[in-house]
Amino acid sequence: MVSRAGRPTEPEGKPHWARLKTAVDLPLRLGAWYRVVAPVTALEVVVSIQGTRVSVPRPYVELRATPPGEWTVVRNPKVRPERTPQGLRQGYIVCPGCRRRVELPATRLAEQLCPHCNETFPIAWDERPRQER
Repeated sequence: MVSRAGRPTEPEGKPHWARLKTAVDLPLRLGAWYRVVAPVTALEVVVSIQGTRVSVPRPYVELRATPPGEWTVVRNPKVRPERTPQGLRQGYIVCPGCRRRVELPATRLAEQLCPHCNETFPIAWDERPRQER
């Protein structure tokens, strides 16, 4: 499990993905999954953001062993208006392929084509971040 010294909680070499569970003032986008690039400890998770290693407090992230295969839905995000296009301020979906944000579809579609990577993925409309036990 976890040591008080902050030793890894997961086997080394096992790929992991992390995303924020809640909106906090960190350079991660809510809803986007990031590759974990260092062993996970009780205190932190280190992820890669466009090739840069970023340390994130462990309590703020959800982990999974496999990369996502569906769009993540983010409703009513806390965003910086000066850095967020108008169409994304009320909500958006995040592509599991390229991790780009796209405006929420006007109707509840089963799947969506990403205009950036040109791949189609299902939309996880009812998914909720898993809570730690």
